[in-house]
Amino acid sequence: MMKPKQGSLPTGGWARTLAALMMALLALVATPAAAGAADAARNARTDFTDQARSAGLNGTEAKGLQARVDGYLAKMPGTQVSANKIVLEGGGELLLTLPGERNARDLTAPDAGVGAAASCPYTYVCAYPGENFTGDQLRLYTCNSYTFISWTGTGSWINNQRSTLYVRFYDSNGNLGWTSPGGYSEDRHAPWGWVDWLSPC
Repeated sequence: MMKPKQGSLPTGGWARTLAALMMALLALVATPAAAGAADAARNARTDFTDQARSAGLNGTEAKGLQARVDGYLAKMPGTQVSANKIVLEGGGELLLTLPGERNARDLTAPDAGVGAAASCPYTYVCAYPGENFTGDQLRLYTCNSYTFISWTGTGSWINNQRSTLYVRFYDSNGNLGWTSPGGYSEDRHAPWGWVDWLSPC
């Protein structure tokens, strides 16, 4: 008779019964933890939904906004911190416009009422998919960090840093294609078609 290899399980009927009992016990222990994690994820999403609704969005609009956030997160590593805000890995944040609005606003800011466009703070570089600083707002502030730009067409940007800091625009191969003037500088009609990466300084 052959001995079982070290670490393998016997295959008799009692062994199958023992294995089934062990699996059932593990399921009982794991279920509350898994349920707790699922509840936490649902609650986090519910909080964002409630925030979106308190900003005037209906259920369909709130779901549409969340889908846009998820689309960005699939391309840009980061963490969603509010209904329309993502904190990016490596420094920076992205504010999404709400449905029907032309300018992004930070729903966590005390003065984030309708029509209150988010400003581009001093020491930041801000980029927008639309001309004249419209659409979602990308805010960058960490030097030598490279943020993926998924926009096409004509947009805009602001360099609100000191005069010795320049924004660098890179193509899909990582080649530096253009460097902005020092701050303060801006372009209200900037072509995004060739840009894949942006570094604030």
